[in-house]
Amino acid sequence: MENLNPLEATILAIIEGHRGKENAVPRTGLVDRVNLHWPMNPVDERKIRITMKHLTTQHGIAIGSCHGGYFIVETEEELQKVTKYYRSYALTLLFTESKLRKVHIADLLGQIKIQFDKECRNAGGEHESVGN
Repeated sequence: MENLNPLEATILAIIEGHRGKENAVPRTGLVDRVNLHWPMNPVDERKIRITMKHLTTQHGIAIGSCHGGYFIVETEEELQKVTKYYRSYALTLLFTESKLRKVHIADLLGQIKIQFDKECRNAGGEHESVGN
């Protein structure tokens, strides 16, 4: 694989030996193995997670995760489960965003009106505020 940085190449070399969900490498085990190669600049699970996402989104490597850890997707069934998880996660995030907007939009509009009213008064009251 071209254009991989050294950390990506190390992680990919390790995970290549873990094909299929049943052969997943545990997250902590992966961190430990990567850090054997990077003793002067150790990584944590967060850095591994970010790198896994980059390997998938930027390099097109089909990496799955499960309770057992990370693995290279091998079957159509594994691919379906991995993509179903991401779709569900994305929809949950969109639902949360929608709720936040609906719940707080009235509050924010009220704040904007108050702020606008103050600006009008500070400018000498020459302008009428919106909604009056």
